[in-house]
Amino acid sequence: MANIKISEKPDGDRTIMQVAGEIDAKTAPELKVKLELAIGNGAVKIVLDFSSLTYISSAGIGVLNSIQKFLKDKSGEIILCGLTKEVKDTMDLMYFTKKVKVFANVEGALASL
Repeated sequence: MANIKISEKPDGDRTIMQVAGEIDAKTAPELKVKLELAIGNGAVKIVLDFSSLTYISSAGIGVLNSIQKFLKDKSGEIILCGLTKEVKDTMDLMYFTKKVKVFANVEGALASL
């Protein structure tokens, strides 16, 4: 059974979220709720640290895509960092890495803001 752990660090109009575990059809709604809460609290730039994420399904990428579209309309964005090979390969197959900035680590992602 898949599980997910999400910790966040808000900082004004940006939030850093560390996501660990697996994002699939069962855990994607939890990620969506966390992202929507961050946006509701004023975040328009969200850095997602996926260095501890071991798997993402199309359901998870669908959540990220809808949030990215919403934030783009608000002059915001999702920035990804720390992608494992497996997660990056899945995102590449669905062309999601062409829609967002991707960095090796949180420091690089924050420097881009």
